[in-house]
Amino acid sequence: MNEHAGTSTSIGNQERRQGRRFSVSWATRLTGIDESGTRFEQEVSLANLSSGGAYFSFEKPLPVGSRLEVSIKVPFKRQNWMQYTGEVIRVDQSPEADQTPASVGIALRFSGFRPSFASE
Repeated sequence: MNEHAGTSTSIGNQERRQGRRFSVSWATRLTGIDESGTRFEQEVSLANLSSGGAYFSFEKPLPVGSRLEVSIKVPFKRQNWMQYTGEVIRVDQSPEADQTPASVGIALRFSGFRPSFASE
């Protein structure tokens, strides 16, 4: 796990990230409602994680302000899932958008600092 120090979180063009970010590649599942109003559940590529949020790649943009349920599989002996509710605070278009299926970056702010845990 790589560690990134940071003290800002982007909302609009203003940086306000708090806490350290860790580069991890743990299994992550999102549940939410897309721009067309359709409920989805999808595995995503987690790029980094902090106590206040996460950043991941996704195949299509989600509206800023969207509420998502996030399940992150942590590498404990029992392979538990950390579960958070969060809000999309930024969507970044990837420069490789035409070449990769995961074409946008999504910044998510967790609604609380303590996750719930579930076993497999």
